[in-house]
This record gives sequence, structure tokens and C-alpha cells, in this order.
Amino acid sequence: MRDKHYIIYADESDKKGRYFSNFFGGVLLSAEEQLPITQQLEGKKAELGLLHEVKWQNVDQSCVDRYIEFIREYFSYVASARLKVRIMFTQNIRVPTNLAQRHYDDQYFLLYYQFIKHAFGLKYADHDPYRAVVVRVLPDKIPDTKDRVEKFKDYLCRIPSSRLMRGENLYIPRDYIADVDSKKHVILQGLDLILGSMCSRLNDKLKEIPPGKRRRGKRTLAKEKLYKEINQQIRAIYPNFNVGVGTACHYGPSDRWTQPYRHWLFMPGGHVMDRRLGKRATPERPT
Repeated sequence: MRDKHYIIYADESDKKGRYFSNFFGGVLLSAEEQLPITQQLEGKKAELGLLHEVKWQNVDQSCVDRYIEFIREYFSYVASARLKVRIMFTQNIRVPTNLAQRHYDDQYFLLYYQFIKHAFGLKYADHDPYRAVVVRVLPDKIPDTKDRVEKFKDYLCRIPSSRLMRGENLYIPRDYIADVDSKKHVILQGLDLILGSMCSRLNDKLKEIPPGKRRRGKRTLAKEKLYKEINQQIRAIYPNFNVGVGTACHYGPSDRWTQPYRHWLFMPGGHVMDRRLGKRATPERPT
């Protein structure tokens, strides 16, 4: 029986936000789906006249309606679980305790490692003792030194030998980990739109009014329009979706593998609550 191969595209956004920080996003798919989904999404971009890279930071009034059409196409693959999207973030009011300096120095990589290890439920992938699960990890270009990035890759490839994964017939070969250019990977571009929208919504960027102005700018309004479409697409999958909390595992931890879309509000094992770092208003209703 042939091994089962998967791909995880990964990206990151704000390391430090107003209320929420350390945003990581990922999308998992079967390796055999990479080419057909890529071709279909590239075809949709061409049909819409989107000739350049699709990115959250590029959203404005001139392209938002076309971006909405693109994200609808993207979510058709999420709804059918051909693409499985995961978003992770931390909440500033939860302040970690008992951390050494190395934890602060390597926080980005430590959280990235936890994201890849846990968010996709790899432990529960294709339970078959006669078929291995092989995972290729393709993060968007990581903004750090080459030596630190290579060290990070060394840690990722050892995930299958961790105590949690040992005996699960899971493999992440060292040469299967390579940072990529999102301009060449349309699946990663769709993830960027989702991740950027969540980061903007949670940190109130969609409410910002430029200095000296009385109203929000047109670009901010366009981004809010796209966020609302993304939120609507998620709610079609999870009617009670709440953007600021983790997605529940109603059927147990294997939901981390089976569900097509999940949020993970990462909470440090040891932390104290500092509500001065949160939103002053009472918790918002889901929007």
C-alpha cells in the first residue's frame, strides 16, 4: 500500500498586535490535490483579471469584489475539506510566567513549532499501520537568519519522534521542509487573505480612522467588506463561529484532523491575566 503524502502551507502575521499577537496560519491538503487545486485557483484569478499576487495588504476598492469572488472559490475547497485551514494566535491579556530569556528570544520559532505539531491533528492522520503519513512543510519565507531558520527546520523534522507522535507512522523528512515564495503558490495566497483578515478584525484595524479624518479610509472599508465575506464563509461551515476563541473539539481531539476550519487561541501553560492589555469594553458578540 502506498504511503499517504500531505502538504502543509504555513504563514505568519503580526508578532505583536494591539490585543492579539503571534498570528500563524496554515492549510493542509493531500499532495495529489496540490496541482489540480492550484490550476483551478490560478484559472479563477485569470478569469477575474487578478494578474498579480493576491495579498491582504493589497485589498482596496478597485479589487475587493474580485477578491471576494476568489475567496468564495477558495472556500469551496475548504467546505469540502480538500483544504483544511488552521489559524493560531495569542491574547495579550494572558501574560506568560516563569519564562527564561531563551523563550523570549526564540518565541517565534517555539510557537511556530507548536502550531505545526498540534494545530492540524497530525497524530490522528489516516490511522493505518501499513501506510505511512509523509508531510511536506512549506512555510512562506521566514524573516530571520539562515542559521536560525535551518535550526528551526531541524526541530520540525523531529516532530514524528516526539513523545506525542511516537509510533504513529508519521514522517516529516528534513528535505521536505522548504520555505517558499507566496507569489508562486496561490494556495498560500488564499491563506494570506484569511490570516490577514483575522488579524485585522481581532486587533480592531478595521475600525481605524486616519489621523485628522472623521471617517475610515476606503481601503479599510474594502478590507472590512472582504473580512465579512470570509466570516460568512466560515459560518456556512460553523454557524456559531466566534472569531476570538478556539474551535471546540465536539467529537474529541481527532477533530483537529477532520474539521476543515479551526481557530486555536494558544494559552501559555503558566500565565497571569492582565486585563489592562485587553479591550476595555465587555466581550463583543461574534460578528
